[in-house]
Amino acid sequence: LTACLALLLTACGGSHLAGANGVKQGPAPQISLRDQNGELVDLEQQRGRVVVLTFLYTRCRDVCPLMASTLNAVLANLKQSELERVRVVAVSVDPRGDTFAAVRKYAREKHLLPEFHYLVGSKQDLEPVWSEYGILSDPVSLESIDHTGRIIVIDRKGELRAGFPPTVPAATVLADVKKLLA
Repeated sequence: LTACLALLLTACGGSHLAGANGVKQGPAPQISLRDQNGELVDLEQQRGRVVVLTFLYTRCRDVCPLMASTLNAVLANLKQSELERVRVVAVSVDPRGDTFAAVRKYAREKHLLPEFHYLVGSKQDLEPVWSEYGILSDPVSLESIDHTGRIIVIDRKGELRAGFPPTVPAATVLADVKKLLA
């Protein structure tokens, strides 16, 4: 019986993702924005890689540094062969404050790895992305923005596969990423 169950789980892809219930499954909405280095990052061109997506702003003092640290830890704990097939993409929720210079400084200060792409743009560029991913971005003052804290995992085929709250342990995200790389 145990052997049959193991065979059945293997045949059915028995690698349940911890974050599977945290996101509506389906094709990931398109994103095409410039990162901290001015390079165009197009989600379509990331096919073949697992993409871990989040939404941040550089002046955030609560969940953003936590999520950036979590995702940097995910990258840091991948083998080189795995790292080549994973990208972290953070989309700004602060078009006014998150300039190229501000996100480059943030990336330096937080020691973000090169596979961590922090995307910026105008409000007109960013709002459709926020809307497609169900992200709230509500400036409450010049320095503070209420926003949705989420981590989303997209598989190598461009499908939404997992979603997590901002306080998820890096090991949980890492486990799902590794399952999607297998």
